[in-house]
Amino acid sequence: MRLFSSIALVGIMTVSSCSTTLKEVIDLTLQNNENIKALKNTNLAKQKSFESVDNIYKPTLNIGANLLKLDGDTRAVQVGTTTTGFVKFGVNLYDGGSSSSVKKQKKYEYEATVFNSKSSTKDTLLQVVTLYFNTKTVIENIKVFQEKSKTLKAQYDRMKQKYDMQMVTIDEVLKLQSEYETNQYQIEELQYQKEELLNNLSLLTGSNISTIDSSKLPEVSNLDYQISDSIKSLQSSIKAQEENQKIVLSAKKPQIKLEDTYNIYRYDDYNEKILNDLPDQQNQLMLSVSFNIFDTTTKSKAESIKLEKLASQQKLIFAKKNENIKFQLAKRKLKTQKLKLLSLKSAVKMGNSVYDIIKEKYQNGIVDNITYLDALSKKIYNLALYKQALNDYEIAKANYYFSSGIDYKKIIDEKF
Repeated sequence: MRLFSSIALVGIMTVSSCSTTLKEVIDLTLQNNENIKALKNTNLAKQKSFESVDNIYKPTLNIGANLLKLDGDTRAVQVGTTTTGFVKFGVNLYDGGSSSSVKKQKKYEYEATVFNSKSSTKDTLLQVVTLYFNTKTVIENIKVFQEKSKTLKAQYDRMKQKYDMQMVTIDEVLKLQSEYETNQYQIEELQYQKEELLNNLSLLTGSNISTIDSSKLPEVSNLDYQISDSIKSLQSSIKAQEENQKIVLSAKKPQIKLEDTYNIYRYDDYNEKILNDLPDQQNQLMLSVSFNIFDTTTKSKAESIKLEKLASQQKLIFAKKNENIKFQLAKRKLKTQKLKLLSLKSAVKMGNSVYDIIKEKYQNGIVDNITYLDALSKKIYNLALYKQALNDYEIAKANYYFSSGIDYKKIIDEKF
């Protein structure tokens, strides 16, 4: 079963055709979320940076021209004006391994960015899924409290009629009125929470989300922990630091460069009788070798990078332990939520049963309104807790899936 592709099949669809499914919310997030778009552009920038150093020999080819003009006192053997056109080719035969390390560094930086992008995208999707089910909780609780309002209103009208016939005292009427008004306030508070959650959901999806359906995540169990993209990003960053250290140390190694320059000359304002063998063209080949005998920065830079790499390695050790613990806790949380659902389901059943008994006694005048309202409140409270637990269970499933380290694309598209 596909995890999110099958949501529409395993979900209980609402009557409204305008409701947004969880699968649609996830797709909208991947398509429209500005942070995810920014991550894609960052990936592209790192890719181009890597491509820019693809050739480690750094070959160059330049063309140009020079004009040299001598004014004032010139000797007879000097040319007054010399125009030179040239083509110059250069290549680094050896730079102490610097260019090779730069290429590897850019490659690892690009890999780290890609892994970080996947990790951030997964975090955003988990945030969206959590918002989705928190919104469902609020919507379902609104319905629960609206039903309570109907019940209270009916009991208030009934008691008001009895009061008008002087069958009950005013305090019984006022108690029901107070409960009804309090319940209406709670509904209003929940409506605000619903609006706030839907606005946050709309922000993350880049689309106007006004209603959601009753989608559920399919049941998936016995997942194996895998190293996450966040860990992979740290590992690639450490490799990039290692290459950066090599770049700094390469300054102490020999630098060998080859240059070949082809020149074409034109002369004006000179004594042709004396200077009759001036060259029209020349080719100049130059091989240069240099050594850095002493500098005051290389050693300190190398030590600085070494310490940074050590810090990153320590962060990596902690991150691995932390992720494994989170996965185990997420797995345990899922089991706990299952047990909580069973417990609350029984509580709802008991609350309904007790309420029905108390309601009948209340209408027959056997118990007072305080006992009745207490039974009604417990019934509604248990039902609201059960509705919340249902959605908390879905959130626990999402945390379990995402903390397992599985690629989010596999979570969405592939079978386990």
